[in-house]
Amino acid sequence: MTALRLILRAALCVAVLIPMTAHAEAPPTDPLDGLRGGAKVRALIDLVVERQRALTSMRSEFVQHKRSALLLEPAESRGEFLFLAPGQVRWNYTEPDGMVVVYANEVLTTYRPDEKSAQAVRVPAKHQRFVRVLAGTQPLDDLESQFAITMTDPGAPSPYHLKLTPTHRTLKARLEVVRLEVDRELLLPIAVEYVEADGDVTRYEFRDLEINVALDEASFALELGDDVRVETIDAVG
Repeated sequence: MTALRLILRAALCVAVLIPMTAHAEAPPTDPLDGLRGGAKVRALIDLVVERQRALTSMRSEFVQHKRSALLLEPAESRGEFLFLAPGQVRWNYTEPDGMVVVYANEVLTTYRPDEKSAQAVRVPAKHQRFVRVLAGTQPLDDLESQFAITMTDPGAPSPYHLKLTPTHRTLKARLEVVRLEVDRELLLPIAVEYVEADGDVTRYEFRDLEINVALDEASFALELGDDVRVETIDAVG
């Protein structure tokens, strides 16, 4: 597996999930009422970006669903997700196996405590802006330079559906599509699913969101013991 693909797997969903957190109360009326076509898509993106820019931190529970030709049956994982602006992200997987994924200081680290092993992907300067977009540290509207975004409305009470199709050459080689489900009352994403070029499907659902909570830098520093085997990779392709 290439280093850039590791970055995609761990960071891509964050870009579209972080905006769902910056929300206090549902709006009294739906500001998308009466809009059609591109104007409706534009309005929805603008609402998400507004909330994303206001977000300083977030903690939530998550459920990950995974389908792959390499798996005999679909797999489900659970855990806790942390975000601290401007660009630190941590996934604490608790079920079925313990694992920690941290993106901070331009390094993506995957730590498996039971195996006493860790993999650190160092992101080169040429990929740093690209990864910041994927890691949710750039506003959602920046994704428009990497994706073509379309929208469908199946009707109430179902959520709005956003489809993000990659247009960037590097992304297209690894990723087929990203799908978002946006609650029509909250006007925020409630689920994200991405399909890789090889057909693997990963879906994330976030629950029990806590917005702008007290988090410190220490939450994103992995303390690895001397008995942990660390592999360092430079993401050059």
